[in-house]
Amino acid sequence: MAVKKKNQPGSNQEKNRSGANKLFDMLNPNSMLNNAQKVISSAVNVLEEEIAAGIIAAKKIEKKVINVEEIRDDSQNLMNRIRRDTHEALDIFLDALAALSKQIGLLTESVGKEKGTVTKPAAAAPGTPNPLQIIEHDGTVSPGQEVTLSLLLSDDSIKKPVKLDLQKSDFTGPGDKRIPSGQIRVKPVSLVLKPGEEKEIAISVTLPKNCQAGHYNSLLTIPQMPAVKIILCFEVK
Repeated sequence: MAVKKKNQPGSNQEKNRSGANKLFDMLNPNSMLNNAQKVISSAVNVLEEEIAAGIIAAKKIEKKVINVEEIRDDSQNLMNRIRRDTHEALDIFLDALAALSKQIGLLTESVGKEKGTVTKPAAAAPGTPNPLQIIEHDGTVSPGQEVTLSLLLSDDSIKKPVKLDLQKSDFTGPGDKRIPSGQIRVKPVSLVLKPGEEKEIAISVTLPKNCQAGHYNSLLTIPQMPAVKIILCFEVK
């Protein structure tokens, strides 16, 4: 079962990539930069873990042989000043590594966008219809106005004509406000769909004059095809 908004063009099928294209993708700058980012990020993590482990071990030994508190209380001691400078230098070094990793990540994303190679969520396989469809009214409407939503219904999988009934439900809006299904008109409410045929369905509703502003949604179902759900939407200004 296929449902789409009237005059809405269908999506083009994704073209298959050749083996040469796949090899090029493996060697493209986006992939190489991404690998470099992973290496640097791993190096930063390993360095941080090793430094932390070394510091903990050294502190345990230090406290056994040295009066740590007495030495560190002397702010004018040469080694205390060196300690502060060393900490600052180490912070700068780690910050530089983190910044480099971040910049490579941004560069990877930028190159991907420029070349159109940014990974996108996998699309549904061509020819596999989505059982959940959303039909939204263009623009906003005002209280008291009539709203009409049109859709095209087809099903390439059927081998013989099938009778379909359309069941409407209340429109629900902000604050659980409702427009009763009795004010909704579906034409036709019942139809016979033939293989390869496309039928237009019109859904109209007259809004109450005191209709509250916000988004309203309704569910249109087909008992003969329980998996198919059509969500109707419009916005009242």
